[in-house]
Amino acid sequence: MKKELNETKDPIQLIEVYILLSESGHFRFVSTNCFQLLGYEQQELIGKNIRHYVHEEDIFLIDSYFYNDHHLEPLFLRLVKEDGSCLWVEATVEIIQNQLCNQTEIIIKIKPREIDYSLNDHLPTREQSLPYGQTPIDYAYLNDIPTPIVITIEDSIVFVNHYCLFLLGAKATSEIVGKKIEQFIYGYDSSILTTSKKTEQKWKRLDGQMLEIEMKTGRMMFKGKDANIMTLMDITSRKSFQKLLQKNRERYQRLIQNSVDTIAVIHENKWVFINESGLKLFNVPNYSNILGHDVFSNLNKEYHSNVKEMFSHILCKVKEKTIANLTWATPNQQEVYTEMISLPTTYFGEPAVQVILRDLSERKQAEELMLQSEKLSVAGQLAAGIAHEIRNPLTAIKGFLQLMRGEELKNDEYVDIVFSELNRVELILSELLLLAKPQKAQLKEIAIHKILNDVITLLETEANMKNVQIVKDIKQEEPIVCDENQIKQVFINLIKNAIEAMPNGGKVNVELENKSNHEIVIKVVDEGEGIPDHLIKKLGEPFITTKPNGTGLGLMITYKIIHHHQGAINVYSKKGKGTTFEVLLPKTFPFEEVVD
Repeated sequence: MKKELNETKDPIQLIEVYILLSESGHFRFVSTNCFQLLGYEQQELIGKNIRHYVHEEDIFLIDSYFYNDHHLEPLFLRLVKEDGSCLWVEATVEIIQNQLCNQTEIIIKIKPREIDYSLNDHLPTREQSLPYGQTPIDYAYLNDIPTPIVITIEDSIVFVNHYCLFLLGAKATSEIVGKKIEQFIYGYDSSILTTSKKTEQKWKRLDGQMLEIEMKTGRMMFKGKDANIMTLMDITSRKSFQKLLQKNRERYQRLIQNSVDTIAVIHENKWVFINESGLKLFNVPNYSNILGHDVFSNLNKEYHSNVKEMFSHILCKVKEKTIANLTWATPNQQEVYTEMISLPTTYFGEPAVQVILRDLSERKQAEELMLQSEKLSVAGQLAAGIAHEIRNPLTAIKGFLQLMRGEELKNDEYVDIVFSELNRVELILSELLLLAKPQKAQLKEIAIHKILNDVITLLETEANMKNVQIVKDIKQEEPIVCDENQIKQVFINLIKNAIEAMPNGGKVNVELENKSNHEIVIKVVDEGEGIPDHLIKKLGEPFITTKPNGTGLGLMITYKIIHHHQGAINVYSKKGKGTTFEVLLPKTFPFEEVVD
């Protein structure tokens, strides 16, 4: 049999009720004095959800406060009693981790505010309270409405109900009635009493605590006089939670904007959001250059089908995350190599894809340099072995030919040719050894135009045999500091390559110009078929060549020599229109000697 509720109108005793909730909000334990406060037996509540006993307007507080670890301050809300009435309570929350069952539990302590409900000296009688155009109504029910109500006449408070006493921290109506409304409203403006719309105001309790209040005003008759009636709703907890959400949102936005990685949102294959790192990654000056643009306009074509499939899996929830390595192109045609992680998100309520792009360009370059270093090491070891193995029999051949020269031979001129070719083989072996062991550069001032003229004279015969004309535009310039033999080797390689690039004949232009007081430029221009774009960036690596039987070692040595002379090589090529090798050399050298 249910206990009878205490029907006396004595003040509510200050009762503290302890509740233990599961993570889902179901009662696991409630102290027995809950009957005294709310009218429910202990066994009635066990297993039920607390949301069923909270006023519908305060349920959002349960969702936002209890289950998101936001324990900024005590929470004020209304609980529905067994008789259907509401009770304002103060709740303190503590969330604990139950180690025995490895579950989260919520401990709540609730207590009502101490209010003297017996002091009803200002409650209007039926005859005294008549709204415009209505028949007499008994307004004693205002004390039972679970909403704080204030009535004022000419800015003076003439009535407050019990819930307003609780809201403003008063124990009796005499603590509030008779005072000016401006004592309770921060920054009071009398115009707020004439508006029919809801307004938000800051109210001050008797204990000095500030409250965020949503207020609705209206007109009525009170004791035969025109009066204003205000219904109040405490939105302090809601505002606190909104501020917390705003702070978290701002913190999240700062994290996104300051992230080293690119974070972006893609909707219908278009960029709709991207952080500042994304602008730097794609080398665009502002957001208008990328937002609203098609994602695939930047993406290398070979990845289009795979990325479309990845996006489809994310949007259809086939996969929660996808990862891929992709190559993108910037507006200035630079390649950017990235790792892309795709995640599901929404954009104005519609499914979208969030992507995180990590720039791996430097890592890719490091890997390519490591691979090139390994190739150089292999080439050096191979060159040393070949040179060593060939030089031994070569020495024997030269020795026997030298002995044979002393005898009378019918075709002595043939022996001279053999000696010449053997010397050439030795020169080639010396070039191979440049890859295998360090070489000291013999630096001195050399007239670069003289080197170029010597090389052109040396190669003119070979050029004529292949119907190639070498055209030179070489003016006498100030001498530069360099190793003559190494620089000569550079231009022998470049001009020979230009000749061989035109098997059907053509023209090779060799130009020398003074670029500045500190640098000269030499250009070797051919009219060959050109070099494919994918090979231009790899020139200078071993075994990278366009020749059917080439090894790429000649260009590798060329790049190496220019690099050690603190210079640079630029290559410009168009298919069917030839290739230009541009060599930049400093006029002075920063070191006394170069060690390769």
